[in-house]
Amino acid sequence: MADELGTPARPSARSYDAPTTPIPVYRPPVEVEQAPAPAPPPPSGGNRARVLWTVFAALVTVAAVVFAFSAFSADEPVREVAVLPAADSASAPAAPAPTRTPLSLPAPPAGKRLAVYSGAGTPTAGLVDDRRSGIAYAAFAAPWEQVKPDPFQFRQRAGQAVIASAPIPGADPGTPKTAAQWRALTAKAARWTVTRYQPEEATFQWTASQRTRNGIGWVLGYRVAWETGGKRRTAEAVVALMKTEGKPAMLFASVPDSRKELRKDLNVLLETLRPR
Repeated sequence: MADELGTPARPSARSYDAPTTPIPVYRPPVEVEQAPAPAPPPPSGGNRARVLWTVFAALVTVAAVVFAFSAFSADEPVREVAVLPAADSASAPAAPAPTRTPLSLPAPPAGKRLAVYSGAGTPTAGLVDDRRSGIAYAAFAAPWEQVKPDPFQFRQRAGQAVIASAPIPGADPGTPKTAAQWRALTAKAARWTVTRYQPEEATFQWTASQRTRNGIGWVLGYRVAWETGGKRRTAEAVVALMKTEGKPAMLFASVPDSRKELRKDLNVLLETLRPR
C-alpha cells in the first residue's frame, strides 16, 4: 500500500543476454490430405429410418469438424514472450516496509536549533559516499557497523540505533523553492520514518527545525516516547533533506535512550552532511 510519498515495491540481480546461435526450426513433413471416406448409403426401412440416418450423419459431421479444429489448433505456434533483463539492484525500487495507520503530526516549528548533545561521540572512520543519493556524511567506527541497507542505499547500525540514507521515497516531488516548502517536504519524510521505524503508541515532539549547514536543504529533529515493561523509553531522531541533481536526498538517524552515548553522533552527522 502506498503512503503520501508513494512508496513503491524490491531489487533483483542484473542479468545480461548471452550471444546465441539460431536454432533451425523443425518443420514436420506435410501429410497428404486424404479424401474422406464416402458415407454408406442410407438403409432401407421407410421414413423413420431415413430420419434417424440423417441425424446420425449430422452428428458424425459435427464430430469430424470438432476433431479437425482441435488437431489444427494444437499445432498453433506458442506466442513469443519478451524477457527483459533484471533491473540493477542499485536502481531498483525498494520493497516498502510494513506500514501502520498514517500519523497526523503537528506542523514543525519555523526555526529551532538542534540541541548539542553532551559526550565525545563516536570516532569517525571516514565519509559515507552515497553516490546514488547524491550526498556524503560521516561514517563511524565501532560500535557502529555497516549493515544491509534495504530499503536504503546505505545504513549503519549500533544495536537499535540506526543511520541511513536514500533518495526521498516515492515519486520525485521536484525541488522545493522556499524554506517553507523544504520544511513541509521534510515533515512528510519524517512522518514516513515515524510510521515505519518508531514504536507504535508513541508520543511525538519536534526538537529541531533548521536549514542544513552545507548545501540547500532542511533538517527536522523529533523525539518519540513510549512505555514498555512499565518503563518510559525515548528515542532522538533527525531527518534531513538535501538538494541534489536528482530527487532530494534523505538522511535519517535515530538513537534510543539505551544508547545515549551515541546521541552526539547526530550532531556530527549534520555537521558533515553535504551534497557530493
